[in-house]
Amino acid sequence: MSAWAIVRHQVAIAGSVTDVQTDKAIDKAQIEITDGPSEFLDFVAARSKQHGTQWESMVERLDRTRTAPDGHFHFMDLPDGDYTLTASLPGFGSRYGTAENSATVTRDTDGNITMATVEIPLPPTALKGRIREQGTNDPIVMAEVRLKGSGERTFTNNEGRYLLTGLEIGRRTALVSARGYQPASKNRILNKSGQVKNLNFNLTK
Repeated sequence: MSAWAIVRHQVAIAGSVTDVQTDKAIDKAQIEITDGPSEFLDFVAARSKQHGTQWESMVERLDRTRTAPDGHFHFMDLPDGDYTLTASLPGFGSRYGTAENSATVTRDTDGNITMATVEIPLPPTALKGRIREQGTNDPIVMAEVRLKGSGERTFTNNEGRYLLTGLEIGRRTALVSARGYQPASKNRILNKSGQVKNLNFNLTK
């Protein structure tokens, strides 16, 4: 009669990734454990040798996972210790930067993992600002803000504020229009991923 045992897997670290500017969940963000206890790092190094050249291209690994559509992720059965997790969004070019956070895995007196939770806000490359009437400084509601040469656009809220998020880096030209006002345009250079720059407008009637 062969002996066997039921292994109960336990979530060690769980968390979510959101857009810093909108607080919305980010799907398919890559979460990687970039530092941790030596016991874990040695085990990861051993597994990487087993997989050879395929290791770097693997989406799911001991030290790497992707977020679900609701932005959540988890890692199972980690040894005790301090971990550093880095979030990024591969395949989205320069539309987002990277971010990191830390978590500590511990166990109770019965050997059960005390799950660590971590939130990682991911910084988008974005333009934001406020559109107001020249002279009065009153906010202009529902003014359209769009980027020249792309399909990105948005409208101002009740305070005249707008946000264009998840943009590619480079020189971007914002075109603003609102009923009853003269259109306007301005340029801004987004130098790096995850950078947010302000771009305000005063429109003339």
